[in-house]
Amino acid sequence: MEKEERRLASMERIKTKPCAAIVGAGRTKFGEHWYESPERLLMIAGEAALESVDHGLRRSDIEACYFGSFLYQVTNKLGLVPGYMARELGVNIPMTNTEAACASGSSALFNACMGIMSGKYDVVLVGGFEKMSDRFSKIVDNLMFAGDAHEFDAGFTFSGLYATMMARYIHDYGRGNRRCLEALAQVACKNHHHALGNDYAQFRREITVEDVFKSPLIADPIRLLHCSPVSDGAVALVVVNQEVARKYTDTPIYILASQQATDDVSLFTRESLTGIRATKLAVSKALEQASMSPKDIQIAEVHDCFTIEEVLFLEDAGLFNRGDGWRGVYESFESFKGSKHIPYIGDFGEIIVNPGGGLKADGHPVGATGLRQVWECFVQLRGEAGGHQVSSDKPLNVALCHNIGGTGGIATVHILARDL
Repeated sequence: MEKEERRLASMERIKTKPCAAIVGAGRTKFGEHWYESPERLLMIAGEAALESVDHGLRRSDIEACYFGSFLYQVTNKLGLVPGYMARELGVNIPMTNTEAACASGSSALFNACMGIMSGKYDVVLVGGFEKMSDRFSKIVDNLMFAGDAHEFDAGFTFSGLYATMMARYIHDYGRGNRRCLEALAQVACKNHHHALGNDYAQFRREITVEDVFKSPLIADPIRLLHCSPVSDGAVALVVVNQEVARKYTDTPIYILASQQATDDVSLFTRESLTGIRATKLAVSKALEQASMSPKDIQIAEVHDCFTIEEVLFLEDAGLFNRGDGWRGVYESFESFKGSKHIPYIGDFGEIIVNPGGGLKADGHPVGATGLRQVWECFVQLRGEAGGHQVSSDKPLNVALCHNIGGTGGIATVHILARDL
């Protein structure tokens, strides 16, 4: 009864406040694309998104474009992305490129939703891209653009920053308990297991907890298999006003909430190393906007460029109490009985996190990651995820996408639903 009341409240809220809808989505495979340029990858994803629209969307219908990327100027000596895409798309419309580190793609979608919900546009194209392999030898330094300059000068790498957070979490909540270390490895094992049926994923192979423990040490306590890979790839979405959504498809996916929050870029000025304030704020605002609670979320695509991030999300989102996230992971993984997906189980019920493999296994071309999460939830909610489709006793209806920039300097959260 309580859930039905929340659903009705959400419907009433949406009737009085416009929302956006996704009517098409496309992506490239993630991995190493040595012979494709960044703009070409984005064009491939864009064409796939346009072609996926059921009822014949034309390029001339697109009123604006929003793109997200992080390192393209450094990695590929590329600038003025709107000019390239105007040429590739053959349109002369407003185009905006957004940089928010690993949250660049979701930030582009956040801006697109504002354009749609304000009534300025009815149809927009949103894209995210990154081509990191061209700068492989320098990419560790380049990623530190998302950290504080003082942290870089002190010798930190991005993995070193997350190792600091992971070490503090273990110290505060799991010191002396091997199960805590195993849980942080199990996150990686789970996400690799989820990616087995994902044709687009960079890595489609099982790994074990022992594989994680035996992998090379990167920044203590982070090992290689705690980390997401260096990736190339692009994703695109066709986003429209809800009023015109069914003109283009019979199965739109509605964006019930689009929220963003920020925090200090530097770890040394944060209020906590064992939680990400921007995540907590963005999730809370998104749930409020959608008139939902964490119990309503059935699947979630969560930022996991290092496994500690997924555990922190579980706590920051209110699924587990502070310090209990690793226990929830461990108990859920240990009760796994061989299904295609491994749900987290708690007082909230069940939730499947990173059904496509997350950043860990699907890949992490940073500017594309946030939109890849939305792509994953889009195909899952429409029942079009193929070999890694989530099977459930109840139809999938609600999904959450959570994307972080840097170590938590920015977080963007979107809640998607199949039905209003």
